[in-house]
Amino acid sequence: MPLINLSPSDLEAFLAVAESGSFSRSATTLGLSQPAVSARIKHLEEVLGVTLFHRTSRRVTISESGERLRIRLERTMGELRALLKEFDAEASLRKGRVRIGASQSIASSFLPETIAKFNKRWPDIEITLQDDFYGRNLDRLTKGEVDFAVIPLDQPTTEQFKFELLLRDHFSPIVPSGHKLARKKNVTLADLVKEPLVTIPPEAAAWATLKSAFGNAGLEFHPRFQTQNSLSVVAMVRAGLGVGFVTQLGAAQIMTSGVTSLRLADFEIGRDVGIVTVPGRSLPRAAAIFCKLLREVAPVYSKARAGKGNA
Repeated sequence: MPLINLSPSDLEAFLAVAESGSFSRSATTLGLSQPAVSARIKHLEEVLGVTLFHRTSRRVTISESGERLRIRLERTMGELRALLKEFDAEASLRKGRVRIGASQSIASSFLPETIAKFNKRWPDIEITLQDDFYGRNLDRLTKGEVDFAVIPLDQPTTEQFKFELLLRDHFSPIVPSGHKLARKKNVTLADLVKEPLVTIPPEAAAWATLKSAFGNAGLEFHPRFQTQNSLSVVAMVRAGLGVGFVTQLGAAQIMTSGVTSLRLADFEIGRDVGIVTVPGRSLPRAAAIFCKLLREVAPVYSKARAGKGNA
């Protein structure tokens, strides 16, 4: 059946006649002439190959085929109107959802502040946050389970991912407060490699960053202990199990009493943190607005933390 020949105006005329039981009243409602309404109904009947209305000189009654069409069409039109209302609500940010993937240090640093600012202005938008290792967040992004990811990524934009830099994060070594290295103002990676090393696992972006830094210094990278969480890294260092590293973002959220943060004299270990999206995949309006807010909050947060670190 050539459904392509069915026009919205034909269907609109059909529903008007079905509701009013009159071609003339339908014409008035639609702002058309009665012959125009009759022509639309006739065209619809020709395309469908059925009689939709029984006509006499005194009345118009809907046929059995017409009633079936009316039921289905009203249901479809109702669903379409509801969908259009949803689109309108999402476009005006009265409804919608933002799905974010983030590394744990980022999810506990500037993201909560961004979410709070966004929620204050657009309280009806639902926000879900998946905090996990960067590789798993990239998998979620690829599968469309999150709209974007806010993670460290030490590679330029590729065909698979687009990276937009937000800030530069830095690593600092930490040792137990009573450790012999705690008395030194500056240490080298060669000083640290002599000690047992506590890190988070290879699934984390920090692993690759630290391994690369040690390699560039001509040193072996063989952590003695691994743990899933930066909080546990600090706790294990505090317990005297070895030395570790914390990022500027992570240190702001972790109780670092009992450990001493040191400065590297020979290397600057850093990582780029930014918004990762899929090229060619447009962000929903709410997600795009959230990313705009991220661009405002993240640099300010980073400068504030750097100021405290230098104080």
